[in-house]
Amino acid sequence: MNNNLKKLDFQLAYLAMLTKQQIKPLSRWEKGTNLKHFTTLKKFGLKVENVKRKLLNGKYTSETIFSTKSKYLDIYLRNFENKPIAIQKSDREKEGFLFGYPSCCVKNFVEDGYTKNPYIGKEQEILFHWVCPHCRITPSLIPYYQKIYNECQLLFSESNGKLFPHNISSFSKKALPYAAAFLLALGAPVINSNKLFADDHWLPVFGDNDNDYLSYKEEILMGTQCFYLYPTSADSIAKSYKTIIDSLPRETSDTTCYAIDIFANGFYNCPICGETANMGFVVIYNPLRNLEIDIPYMALHFMEHGSFSYAIGQDTTRIDIELLKKVLAPFDTQHLIVETADDNDDDGLNNPSELYFETDPENPYTHNIGIDDGQEITEAIIEHISDLPVYIGGGQPTDYIYIQYIPAYGFETCNICGKTVNMGYVTIKNPTQGTFIDFSIIGLHYISHGRFAYEGSTNQGEIDPIELATVLDIDLTSIDHLPEIAEKYGYQLINFPNPFTGSTTISFSATDLHGLAQIKIYNIKGQLVRQFKLQKAKGKNYIEWDGKDENGKPVPGGIYLLKLEIDGMEAETKKCLLIR
Repeated sequence: MNNNLKKLDFQLAYLAMLTKQQIKPLSRWEKGTNLKHFTTLKKFGLKVENVKRKLLNGKYTSETIFSTKSKYLDIYLRNFENKPIAIQKSDREKEGFLFGYPSCCVKNFVEDGYTKNPYIGKEQEILFHWVCPHCRITPSLIPYYQKIYNECQLLFSESNGKLFPHNISSFSKKALPYAAAFLLALGAPVINSNKLFADDHWLPVFGDNDNDYLSYKEEILMGTQCFYLYPTSADSIAKSYKTIIDSLPRETSDTTCYAIDIFANGFYNCPICGETANMGFVVIYNPLRNLEIDIPYMALHFMEHGSFSYAIGQDTTRIDIELLKKVLAPFDTQHLIVETADDNDDDGLNNPSELYFETDPENPYTHNIGIDDGQEITEAIIEHISDLPVYIGGGQPTDYIYIQYIPAYGFETCNICGKTVNMGYVTIKNPTQGTFIDFSIIGLHYISHGRFAYEGSTNQGEIDPIELATVLDIDLTSIDHLPEIAEKYGYQLINFPNPFTGSTTISFSATDLHGLAQIKIYNIKGQLVRQFKLQKAKGKNYIEWDGKDENGKPVPGGIYLLKLEIDGMEAETKKCLLIR
């Protein structure tokens, strides 16, 4: 604990400690600071700036801002330096983002002011935002504020040997930005719920409880679950994917991803900014995985602004992030540099796991699908995890697998990408087996990016792939058995269209067929969905699959495996994608 902080006002010291722990990305002190304060904050490891602001009487005042990262200071300076205190109402959202306030609380405060909430007279006094009545985010923040506040009290009590009797009854209102308080006198503005924070193109997402523009399932798939003070997860990911799409070659290939532009005779106007986009779309192909996805040009425009949702006229649509991630998986290589122990071919799967999952421990690309074996297996596992129900209290489930998050009083950063995540852990339990597995939350981040080994600033280690697959009760050996070239046996299996929405035609041709041929359709979990028997004949055979199982019930959308068997032996496998 830094004793130099005792040179500061208690409130300023408390703010500094919250900021140093990145519980607040940026803090502002409005009571004025001297050189001693400025130096103390810098020695504490914070980056500090003085900002001039203009008062309504024409005079200038100074406020002090500090953060662990220069980018937050730069954003604040660009938006508020030399600006009058009576700034535009929409800027409240930018302040809320920079100060680390839950977006729902910012919106509620600007619209309704100091509304009654369950924390008045208790935790509200140690917070720097006024909690909205039904906030889902603040309860998870309070333990961190309370811990830092207690540490600050202990620091200031050392001078007299007893708990520092600091009265913070005026904290909750005085600590709010004075510019936000000034707005209350102007009347509450009308805020469009689609305009949270910095860019109006960020559209709300169903199932997004923490306002980071990703649903819970998408957060698991993209590795941003339990990220702290990173409410724009979708922003950086969408922009990164847009850059990848722009860089793809526009000519066909059998070995690498490519894109084909399909232009239309007409243009749409963006309903947010008015910019025009061609009515056509770009088709992105991943030939090694037999996958493709269509992205409208208007969707690319929204991705450029950091959103996976896009609007055309009055209609709002969302890009299939799970499919897009699969198609562009060969470009997600940042976290693959983490070393895995006992891994002969350096593909992120240790040798025992290679044998368990029936991959080649001497070949990192067993199935030749453009990603290594480790990334292939983690991709399948994270998809299963993203579908698990979350246990949040009450009677524990007894008949299905579930996941539980156990947050800790602290945060850590990913040593690869530098993102901040809670340093707690997750538990996945299988009550029917009586089995469970625990691992750090940072490990969940790494699984989504292709590795079971993980390196955080606090937690490092490796999740056991076999144990995890066992607890999840999944058989990954059936997921990507793509034989090298079945054509050497004279067989060829094709389905078109792929992806498909209603039905797809499966064609099977043979130059020399002497046994019983069957086509079996499996889901991604390896469960048999449908099977067809073929005639014992040379030439082409056609089968129409209507996306239904053996009982005539429609199967859910997703990836399915078409397996050709000759006399009970697997001859060829193809993937197809059913879109619902």
